[in-house]
Amino acid sequence: MTALPIVETQSGDVSVYIPTNVISITDGQIFLFANLFNTGIRIAINIGISVSRVGSAAQIKAMKQVVGKSKLELAQLVELEAFAQFASDLDKATQNKLARG
Repeated sequence: MTALPIVETQSGDVSVYIPTNVISITDGQIFLFANLFNTGIRIAINIGISVSRVGSAAQIKAMKQVVGKSKLELAQLVELEAFAQFASDLDKATQNKLARG
């Protein structure tokens, strides 16, 4: 049986009763966020909290290596973007990483 439950959250809060119950009974979830969409990111998937319970178990070794590196780089970029909001003077390497995305 295949089901595709769709849950709308209030202000992106996935920790309330209905979303957490849906999360607990599905094999993965994709979280779409309006703020990502509004900044021009299409498809506006928040990969930080979107998951698959199948995950890397279904991937070939080469794909695991590529995806693992990409996920790490993206996580570091998100962290760097958050840090850059509070920094007034960024070094050239940091500016280049932020520009590259």
